[in-house]
Amino acid sequence: MAQLDMETGVAPVAGVREIVLVASGKGGVGKSTVAVNLAVALARAGQRTGIVDLDLGGPSVGRLTGADEVPELRPDGLALPATRHGISVVSLTGMIQPEQALVWKGPLVAQAVAQLLREVAWPDLDVLVVDLPPGTGDVLLSVVEQIPVTGAVVVTTPERMASIDAERAVALFHEHDIPVFGIVRNMAEFICPCCGEAQPLFEPAAAVDVARRMHVADLGAVSADLGAARQAGLGVPIVTADPAGATGLAFAQLATAVAAAIRRERTAESQNRAGSRAMWEMINGA
Repeated sequence: MAQLDMETGVAPVAGVREIVLVASGKGGVGKSTVAVNLAVALARAGQRTGIVDLDLGGPSVGRLTGADEVPELRPDGLALPATRHGISVVSLTGMIQPEQALVWKGPLVAQAVAQLLREVAWPDLDVLVVDLPPGTGDVLLSVVEQIPVTGAVVVTTPERMASIDAERAVALFHEHDIPVFGIVRNMAEFICPCCGEAQPLFEPAAAVDVARRMHVADLGAVSADLGAARQAGLGVPIVTADPAGATGLAFAQLATAVAAAIRRERTAESQNRAGSRAMWEMINGA
């Protein structure tokens, strides 16, 4: 049995050092695309990285990475993650038919979350990216209750309703004392493939500055990219297909920001532990 973390009160995931959640307040904002490309960009930056698809009702990480097969099982019953684009991948994509509706209630959701995280033979990973379903439902609550989370990234579009829902996601993480590394503004604009002109996809005047309102970092914008969409349909993330392009570089910058946020969290934890130790030594020595 895994030993409980004394600070979080939950057991770590075997083989995994840091866990980063990728969430959104609502669907259709490109959350899974951001999660996949963030994972690949972290791997390209030298981090041993994996991704797990916890969007149980609409799993897409398998298709976005080309890993849509049913995972193999080891003799001990642990699933073997697929390896694509330099990352370890676990997704329900290959286990659920497109026409199959997955309708699970709370206990089954909690069990599925535990299995997809803990009943996997993860290699030694520096970072595990968790693609959450949109909203703030049972899966998210199961995750924050079952695993020690390093931090979260919230994806939105520069559209008022999506931004308002993103604020709710940030608020929920704050309620559970999970650091929010920042906001990613996906599909911020469209770059014309013919002339290169940038056109906003949403009314700029109606945009909500979620990062400023919720006092979290702005992790930057990612443009809508037709080339990235085509590559995603082939199971190839744009960070793999065109790392030097504008979209690939945007994800590389996101990965750099997330890696820096992880380091800050670990530094703060070390300082807090050192401060607590010094306090108790002073009390015991008094």
